[in-house]
Amino acid sequence: MVNFMSKEKIKIFFTDFWPNFVLNDNYFYHLLKQKYDVTISNTKPDILFFSVDYSNKKDHLKFDNSSTKKIFYTGENINPNFDNCDAALSFNPSTENNFRLPLWVLFLNWFHVPYSKNRDQSYLLNIEKLTSSNKILKPNKKFCSFIASKPEGKRMEFFDKLNAFEEVSSAGRLFNNTKSIKGRGDQKWKMKYLKKYKFNLALENSSTPGYVTEKILHSMYANSIPIYWGAPDVALDFNEKSFIDINNYNNDEDAVQDILDIYSNKQRYLEILSEPWFKNNTIPLRFHPEKVLGFIEHQLNS
Repeated sequence: MVNFMSKEKIKIFFTDFWPNFVLNDNYFYHLLKQKYDVTISNTKPDILFFSVDYSNKKDHLKFDNSSTKKIFYTGENINPNFDNCDAALSFNPSTENNFRLPLWVLFLNWFHVPYSKNRDQSYLLNIEKLTSSNKILKPNKKFCSFIASKPEGKRMEFFDKLNAFEEVSSAGRLFNNTKSIKGRGDQKWKMKYLKKYKFNLALENSSTPGYVTEKILHSMYANSIPIYWGAPDVALDFNEKSFIDINNYNNDEDAVQDILDIYSNKQRYLEILSEPWFKNNTIPLRFHPEKVLGFIEHQLNS
């Protein structure tokens, strides 16, 4: 007789996350399902995951720390406040009570969840495709795309500087110059749009060490060379030869001229595009689900 071992039961809940967050279909739920029999419950959960309070309700304060481990997650450039959480998953360096889990990691379909138009849109990116050694090289594409809504950071000046020499196609609310304005930026239409262009302006809202969102990853997945600005240490996550980092130039003007040279030089363009997105074409082990799960288990048992 085969002895099937039952999984340990665990109760979890989520509060203060972004709009359209689905309680039983998200990175953390699927992560814990790998080891536990997971129940979603707001009655004394074993773990409460909460985020940056997008709706300004502060629901995480309604839970008792003595009976619930509170784990804070941020995909924004906001630091954890350890006065109201036991541990954090953030862009900051890993410590005893913080695990560095930048937002881009959540956009990978680690758990092979089928796509559905009714589910959270972050699960779009197939890991095998992103790390394939047979990257499709298409030199005959349009110049550069840009999709953003918030008027923040380097994008406010760099878009105009690049657009002055060669038109940058903006499909978002910010600097829109297309026939239609696209909404939320992590849906399938975005991938289809980015694929048309040699480059994509992947500019963060702000520049902070470790703070790397989905913007650079979406460009890579669409096989569009990212023109990145943001975290000065972004090369810790990705292969620095596979994208253009504005931070590496003396000034914006030098960056613009180099981008234009790459655009007009087929050999340079293909050399960059042929580079793997990750060093050794491997997603760093520190971001793999088992590492995150180990951190959560340690917090749960401490």
